[in-house]
Amino acid sequence: MNPVRIHLASVLFLVAMALSAQQPGAQPWLQVMGITVSGNKVTKERIILREMLVHEGDSLPASAFYDQLERSRQNLMNTGLFNTVTLLPVYLDLNKVFIEVQVNERWYLWPALVLELADPNFNTFLQFRDLGRVNYGLYLNQYNFRGRNESIYALVQLGYTRKFAMRYKAPFIDKDQRWGFSIGAAVLQQAEITTGTVANERILVQNPDGSNRDEWKADLEVTLRRKHDVRHAWRVKFVDASVTDTIVAVAPNYFDGPSRSTRFLSLGYTFIWDHRDARIFPRQGQYGELRVDRHGIGLLSRSAPNITTAYATYKHWWKLHDKWTFALSLRGKRSFGIPSYYIQEGLGYGNHVRGFEYYVIDGEDFVLGKGNVIFQLLKPRTSRVEAIPLEAFRTLYFALYLNLFADAGRVWDSLFAEQNFLANQWMGGYGAGLDLVTSYDQVVRIEYSFNSISERGLFLHFSQPF
Repeated sequence: MNPVRIHLASVLFLVAMALSAQQPGAQPWLQVMGITVSGNKVTKERIILREMLVHEGDSLPASAFYDQLERSRQNLMNTGLFNTVTLLPVYLDLNKVFIEVQVNERWYLWPALVLELADPNFNTFLQFRDLGRVNYGLYLNQYNFRGRNESIYALVQLGYTRKFAMRYKAPFIDKDQRWGFSIGAAVLQQAEITTGTVANERILVQNPDGSNRDEWKADLEVTLRRKHDVRHAWRVKFVDASVTDTIVAVAPNYFDGPSRSTRFLSLGYTFIWDHRDARIFPRQGQYGELRVDRHGIGLLSRSAPNITTAYATYKHWWKLHDKWTFALSLRGKRSFGIPSYYIQEGLGYGNHVRGFEYYVIDGEDFVLGKGNVIFQLLKPRTSRVEAIPLEAFRTLYFALYLNLFADAGRVWDSLFAEQNFLANQWMGGYGAGLDLVTSYDQVVRIEYSFNSISERGLFLHFSQPF
């Protein structure tokens, strides 16, 4: 329960608010005299103050003050650093206010076993139940490194895909906390790879004697965040990949031409506008993203692709009532040039029409629209369990929603549409499900879907609806 403090100035302030409400256009202005932060045992205070929309010395109308205070709380929660955030205004008199920021930090060091499915989604794995298609290993995530919201990631993965990777991310490296960067590298080896699709099912080719594809990847991304809701990113990526003669024989266009290997640089830019109330399971707000990537710029190229891709998405949530939310999203990808199979992606992996989880629809371009009506079954609640020995895990979060949905999408494929019946046609799906949201940004969805080819099924997901 949040602490409640009663001051004579607070009582007088409420009386003044009531009197001013009777005078059209009149409302008190508040001056922020100071901000204190507590509960941040690891996180630097400047990282917390960076997310605040109100600062010491600001003077603004009371209504705007409360709006900015709530948005500041949302910004702090969306960093993923805290279990709870409380912003408590303490009134010194009718026009002067002090802000107390109270945070409860999460656990930041996560050494854990990898147990990951290699299939496009969990439902495809359940369809075949092949344990040989499971990745296992060990990863180490150090979030909020040095208390500056930096992160270090290291991975040793065996099983279906052998992968060794590292990444370091620093969201802010300058005094004004605007510029940041991320750098990473990975080595991958895979014995079984997808070389195409027939009837929208993957063609899998396995090498029993070793790897069918070896990859080396490295990337550097520079980020800029001038405003709280707007982010820019510029990146350069290096890829060096090779396959066996078997893959070239089965799929001559796997790379650019009948080549066993490819090497190229990519340049990219991303613009993000994020004004959601909650990053993990939004109930109100908007989100927009534009991403452009140029694959193959001539430098260091070998059988390199010659293609530019543009990806755009827009999502909007309308909170109609405390219990009801209506949401729409539209996203699409456009390819300028014909991509090799190695870099092209349509629907069926990260993006899909609900009800078509068992299918992969390859192609150069796609569009995907989703609609959701969300009804709150169990109100979000935060509780503490003092018996848990670690403070970072004592705060538990829980919420449950009913989700009614309808999706539509289409993939354009100029190369292999004849052998894939879902390419170059519209697909639709609709249904209902339950969305469970728990601590540490975990979302579990169980949905029953109907699709436009008269199929139905029960599907399980571990992400927000869209």
